[in-house]
Amino acid sequence: MTAATRATYAARMPERELQQLVTDLCRLLGLPHFHVRHSRGMTAGWPDSVIIGTKVIYRELKSERGQLSPDQRAIGDKLKAAGADWKVWRPRDWLSGDIETELRLLKGQPCLPLAMP
Repeated sequence: MTAATRATYAARMPERELQQLVTDLCRLLGLPHFHVRHSRGMTAGWPDSVIIGTKVIYRELKSERGQLSPDQRAIGDKLKAAGADWKVWRPRDWLSGDIETELRLLKGQPCLPLAMP
């Protein structure tokens, strides 16, 4: 896939598709993954995904153009200040392989570089 094709695909990928891909990969790798589909009644700004492996990570998922709400930014800042591993994942992170690499490392699996033509 060319860089231009990846960028076009990433721009069109909705957050719910990215969430499903992350959920499916966590299941495949056997990583406990917590995601609330409907956040009514939940603390505003809590990350979309909490994943447990060799450590616990907190991930906010956004479309390419999606913006963090003030509550999401505040919770992220508080989690990082407390020493937690929090960041935002976007479709470009999936398409680049960064999310898969991070989850495999979280599982304790080695990640070998892909052979590129």
